[in-house]
Amino acid sequence: MIKMAIEVGGTFTDLIWIEGDHVRSHKLPSTPHDASIGVIDGLSQSLGADLPKLTHLFHGSTVATNAVIERKGCRAAFLATRGFRDLLVLQRQLRPNVYAIACEKPAPLIPLKRSVEVTERTDVSGQAVLSLDEDELCRTIDQLVEKEQPEALAVCLLHSYRNPEHEQTVRRIVNKRYPDLPVVLSSDVLPTFREYERASTTVMAAYLVPLVGRYLRRLEDHLGDRAPGSGLFVMQSSGGVLPSSGSHGRGVEMLNSGPAAGVIGATRMAGLIGDRNVITLDVGGTSADICLIANGVPGITAETEVDGLPVGLPSVDIANIGAGGGSIGWIDEGGMLRVGPRSAGARPGPACYGHGGSAPALTDALVRLGWIRPHRFLGGRMTLHPEKSDQALKTLAEPLGQNIDEMAQAMVDISTAHISQGIRLVSVQRGHDPRDYSLYGYGGMGPMISALSASDLKIRRVVTPPYPGLFSALGLLVADVKRIYRETRFLPVDGESSRIIASTFRRMQREPETEFVKYGYAAADIVYEHALEMRYAGQGFELLATIDLDRLDRDGVTYLREVFGAAHQARYGSTSRAAPIEIVTFRLTAHVPTPSAVLSSLTRMNEKKSEAEIEEGQITFGGGKIPCRFAWRSSLASGSVVKGAAVIEEPTATTFVPPGWMVIVDKTGALILTPES
Repeated sequence: MIKMAIEVGGTFTDLIWIEGDHVRSHKLPSTPHDASIGVIDGLSQSLGADLPKLTHLFHGSTVATNAVIERKGCRAAFLATRGFRDLLVLQRQLRPNVYAIACEKPAPLIPLKRSVEVTERTDVSGQAVLSLDEDELCRTIDQLVEKEQPEALAVCLLHSYRNPEHEQTVRRIVNKRYPDLPVVLSSDVLPTFREYERASTTVMAAYLVPLVGRYLRRLEDHLGDRAPGSGLFVMQSSGGVLPSSGSHGRGVEMLNSGPAAGVIGATRMAGLIGDRNVITLDVGGTSADICLIANGVPGITAETEVDGLPVGLPSVDIANIGAGGGSIGWIDEGGMLRVGPRSAGARPGPACYGHGGSAPALTDALVRLGWIRPHRFLGGRMTLHPEKSDQALKTLAEPLGQNIDEMAQAMVDISTAHISQGIRLVSVQRGHDPRDYSLYGYGGMGPMISALSASDLKIRRVVTPPYPGLFSALGLLVADVKRIYRETRFLPVDGESSRIIASTFRRMQREPETEFVKYGYAAADIVYEHALEMRYAGQGFELLATIDLDRLDRDGVTYLREVFGAAHQARYGSTSRAAPIEIVTFRLTAHVPTPSAVLSSLTRMNEKKSEAEIEEGQITFGGGKIPCRFAWRSSLASGSVVKGAAVIEEPTATTFVPPGWMVIVDKTGALILTPES
């Protein structure tokens, strides 16, 4: 029996699987024009004739994110309450840069010509004050279909989060007239207030429905033919997986699913090692994804953005910057060296790949400095061409009057500064001292640069987990089956709160019970977490507070004021004992825990080995040649110590240990880097 995870990145597609007590892995270039090709090729290359033994396939993908960024989704249309047709164009008055006099808002996914409206009105309490004009709706939809031929319809009617009846009637009428036209309702996707954010999220869901549906069907059909006993599970941005049958119409929940899987893997790994406060640094070929884990819990944000457009779904709180192994060096108009955010991608890739790329990428700089050895790249399966790196770097070095080594070091230094700034974004700028955290570096490039950023930030503990280049895929194997449910309901915190909160959560639990049983899980296996989004009356935004229902029943209002006051103190540094508090949104998390057996397998693999494979050599560092030790990671047993400068090589990534640092192999198989002092 084989349990496998596949994570599709912008540059590489990563596979990791468990076969009995053995953990195996494979890596191949992604196929951006059709990600399913890379997935199917990876299954064939890795399992071959053993594919019928596959029982579980866990999948994280950039398909949804890339479709939004590259505007390659479907030809969707938008239906709103009369008077709100311009909602997607007007957006919010907030500007990305408050100092820019001329500020261009992001283009909506659906243009105004495919936005229509219907006469109806529901008030904020959920009462229908103007009935839905069904005759007008039929005429409007007929004209829309005839003229624009939409592939999906997003419906967002005013205050439907309180009463979805009108939206459901719209779907019933449209489905009867046009059964092949998918209809996506805001009351299903995001039943919470704030009209623009709800509309934007619903539109994004509709925009992705045909694309994600086709993609998942191709994978399901392939597994149905080759591995009929296998189930396909898809990673969600909230940090949990769901069976693919529950993801066809929810492509918006797949946004940033790959980085979320890495954070879940790091959370589980940190628990084994004993780290409670962690900053994750996932650096791939295109970007760096950074997340802060406090007290063993990764941050969850109620809203995120993709290409400037808001997505109002709970997701792992990840900061993204354009810095990766494929980040290209260039000279700006002022004659200054820049690195990224443009990337060489999978094809043609960095110049050293030999696929026709001529622009110098960060990987080319590392090859020039000797930190990446060409014959060891991808475990020797892909040989690099250092002479092509030199040619590419020369095009930058000559205009700036530098030699190639100086240019390579400058590119590394600039990339390190970008990543250090990203770490400050999730730590210092949110009131956390990075020196109190361990830095977990993974992804193909994370272990190479994590210790350098740690030196900048005075972080004294860096961890490279097992299989770092495949770690997001590894995170898929240990992620829980999970979904988050939200419901907006404005309530003052008073003597009736305890009763209303308990009854609301009991009612909300009916939905996950029905859904998870449909997936094959017993209702008794579901674990629930309860939280409230609250604010002081008059505030513009809410804070999330986790609620213990037993303590709420016992202590009532006193408990609610206590948990909200603690959340407000942590975020803003102040609280009020007298100000009235308002409950805005109920949040219910339902999950079925997944055992971390794969991590135990990694621990068993780290038992005593024969003599370590270590070679003596030299690299270029800080402007000169210095001695360096090159160690093959799988030959290092638990307790092994290697002092820097050192390079720890393995098939999926390379860990750089700077001078003055040392690395010890933990019993879990992780590499722990600390300053020698």
